[in-house]
Amino acid sequence: MKFQYKKAPALNEYKTASGNDHSALALKTIAKDIPCQNACPAQTNIPKYIEAIFEKDTQTAFEINQECNVFSGSLGRICTRPCEDACRHGWTNTQGPVTICHLKRFASDNLKSQAKPLEPLFDKSGKKVAVIGGGPAGLALARELKRFGHQVDLFEKNDHLGGMMMDGIPRFRLPVDIVERDISLIIASGINIFLNQSVSGDKVQELLETYDAVCVATGTTLPNKSEIGDVSEEHITDGLKFMKDYNDGTITKLNDDVVIVGGGFTAIDCARACARAARRLLGEEGNISIFYRRSEQFLAADLKEREEMVRENINIRTLVTPVSAAAEDGQLTSATFRRNRLIKQGADAKPTIVPIEDSDFTVPCSHLIMAIGQSQDWSILPPKTELKSDHTTSVKGLFVTGDFETGSKDVIHAVGSAKISSKAIDRYLMDKDRFETFVQVETHDNDGNTGRVRDHDMIIPSKMPLLPMAQRAHENREVETGLQADDGFLNAGRCYFCHFKFEIDNDTCIHCEWCIDVAPRECIKKISRVFQDEDGVVNGVVEANLAHEATYIWIDSDNCIRCGQCLRICPTEAISMKKAELITCPQKQ
Repeated sequence: MKFQYKKAPALNEYKTASGNDHSALALKTIAKDIPCQNACPAQTNIPKYIEAIFEKDTQTAFEINQECNVFSGSLGRICTRPCEDACRHGWTNTQGPVTICHLKRFASDNLKSQAKPLEPLFDKSGKKVAVIGGGPAGLALARELKRFGHQVDLFEKNDHLGGMMMDGIPRFRLPVDIVERDISLIIASGINIFLNQSVSGDKVQELLETYDAVCVATGTTLPNKSEIGDVSEEHITDGLKFMKDYNDGTITKLNDDVVIVGGGFTAIDCARACARAARRLLGEEGNISIFYRRSEQFLAADLKEREEMVRENINIRTLVTPVSAAAEDGQLTSATFRRNRLIKQGADAKPTIVPIEDSDFTVPCSHLIMAIGQSQDWSILPPKTELKSDHTTSVKGLFVTGDFETGSKDVIHAVGSAKISSKAIDRYLMDKDRFETFVQVETHDNDGNTGRVRDHDMIIPSKMPLLPMAQRAHENREVETGLQADDGFLNAGRCYFCHFKFEIDNDTCIHCEWCIDVAPRECIKKISRVFQDEDGVVNGVVEANLAHEATYIWIDSDNCIRCGQCLRICPTEAISMKKAELITCPQKQ
């Protein structure tokens, strides 16, 4: 019986030819193929800047970051790294994900020439925008709107810019000169800054009458109320206030037994700041403890930071909730906690906290810091203002962005929110969408040479050098000292360069299987069937057991290490290397 050859659906996940693809399929596919960029709230072109570092071009790497995430030097130190959680290297190989954040900092710390502000994208529009709030979201928004050609006036209630980056994050994690450099590049683009300008709801209404658009980016500034009984508020220090005082150098009193309640970023920073302040004020390390209502896995600190906390003699008590505190002669003496257990309610939802009866216990406490989060100050909005979708409100011309819209998150999410809201504001001002997003695909005729070899997969990630414990008494010295040049360039080679994609033209392929033989990993397969979702993206294949069952020879991008050996060995030139990049740019007029 003659074998009936039937072709399976096309496997090309982008259009085969080079060019720009605006289709939903292309956008969905690149999100799948470049998971790190897709996970980044600011959509940073991570493979592109790491490739630049691999080529020892730190200047270009910095400029790519500057374009995308605004605060390149700062985020290279404090980013929460959602990209690393998504990194393909983490789930297809040993040694864990690429140290993307460390490499971002490496580029910023090793510039070849002085950084310059970004060029405008459009001519002057004649439109005026007022941005309220000079923190990460407000600054990122202001920079974007200025590049769009609008006049931007930024109002900040304090005498300095930076928000949480200046006031809420300790200097040993984020040095002030790094923040100031990032901010200076934004100011240099031509933004008008008005400091010491507190804005109320009435003031917002006035601004709406004189500006074409107003955006509130004041973040979350109101501390959440504590539920501790038997003690007055004067005995409790708010976490954000403590961090501001710490950074300002105004903490002059810190007693022996410090209790920090909370498990977020502020609580962690307070604990590590206390450990340093105690050395200065007490001449000893003091007794610093974090008390958190959930289990340790829900702490904001990652494993590495928790290890540093242990080294800094910070105690972590989990599954406890504060109940009360006691004071004598105006001085705190103790705090009482109740033990909790967690009950799982669903696969994705956080477990419910359930108090355990008769489990109360008391600990010495002479200084109580409540770092249990903060909320938006809604009084800044005009009366009866409602938040709507797409960063808009029920008031014409009034927008919101960053933590003020989403609630407390982190700097990279604030930047991502600002970039989205900037386009929403521009769309409102210009009465049209002036940007387009597409996948740019280029075919590379360079024998498949990406510079990667199999040995790059075996590189052990360099650990971030740390300041010795004996030198951490100086409160402002940065603990993470940065990768050395050799380590930075070497670790960039671990990246799979997911923006490169190798494809087989099965009309040209002769099924010689040479590519399978030379592949250093099992990333090239003979398949008999392919499964695609409703959008056309490949979501599964059936491997062929026998040669005559093989409808296609297929390259699995998830396991491909981009070494290019398959392309170089192919006798019919059936294999090509393409470079795909997500582009957002002004539409052609």
